[in-house]
Amino acid sequence: IKSDNRLNKNIESLLEAKKIIGDSTPMQELKEHIIKYAKSDANILVNGASGTGKELVAWNIHLNSKRKYENFVPINCGSIPGELLESELFGYQKGSFTGAGANKQGLFEIADHGTLFLDEVAELPHSAQVKLLRVIQEGEIEKIGRTTKISVNVRIIAATNKDLVSLVGEGKFREDLYYRLNVVPIDVVPLKYRGDDILLLFNHFLEYFSIDFEINKPTLDDEAEKVLLNYKWPGNVRELRNVVQRLVLNSNGTITAKEISNPMILRNHRMNIENKNLDTMNFDKVVPLKEIEKEFRTKYIKYVKGISSSDSSAAEKLGLAPSNFYRMCKELGLK
Repeated sequence: IKSDNRLNKNIESLLEAKKIIGDSTPMQELKEHIIKYAKSDANILVNGASGTGKELVAWNIHLNSKRKYENFVPINCGSIPGELLESELFGYQKGSFTGAGANKQGLFEIADHGTLFLDEVAELPHSAQVKLLRVIQEGEIEKIGRTTKISVNVRIIAATNKDLVSLVGEGKFREDLYYRLNVVPIDVVPLKYRGDDILLLFNHFLEYFSIDFEINKPTLDDEAEKVLLNYKWPGNVRELRNVVQRLVLNSNGTITAKEISNPMILRNHRMNIENKNLDTMNFDKVVPLKEIEKEFRTKYIKYVKGISSSDSSAAEKLGLAPSNFYRMCKELGLK
């Protein structure tokens, strides 16, 4: 009983530490999906731009699942060279190659009965994609240098900031693996669409870094709040966290709009220049209808892609099959 209580307290502590902050409609829906999908063992694909908190979503799914007392094992598939990635995932036997001086457990073994989080799954080399598909299908891994297979029971949560449907169309990602991973898709929206969550997150990080740096928590003036809410946050929650850390370090007690604008203004200016021509269409001269239709379709599809976490999500918004959407984008020169 004491052991169970200790485990429960550990889970409660982790849930608090990994809490998803936000009350906006997209975040309420996300939290509902997490609780719902945590109950099953189905593989999940988390789609979202860099810095939106995809690993945090994966942690919350794990901590609300029946696997919560087992290991949560994360790996960034884009940060490990392809030739080393398979050794990390599947392990190897002593003496199986030069430098293999001891047996190595792979991450699948470490995650047995728990959850394996594959971040940046689009970066998996083809050979690793083939082996991953086999593990999902058979529930067994083949260690390098070992003749017998090892059974594993692992729930896979994958994440990507790229559109896997497009990569499948380009032959860069296996279609069969995509469907095996995308049993349950979850989209994490960019921070700019989360409204007042920006202020909630700002205050959360403000408190965190004030405690960390052992200083009094700075206050935020009204104009500063407007700057925070009007900024587009291209780096999402990760960028906001870094901005708050910088502000707390340099704070004199009150954070002003001018202070907040400092680290962001150049990026804002550049974004405004880049987007300026997307908001208007040129009607200075009469052109064939086909040309103006193409111009409108290009700009509208580009807009929908911009507010969607993936091309498959954009296709759904437009009422198009993914294959038709991909073909249309190709015709219009949109990648």
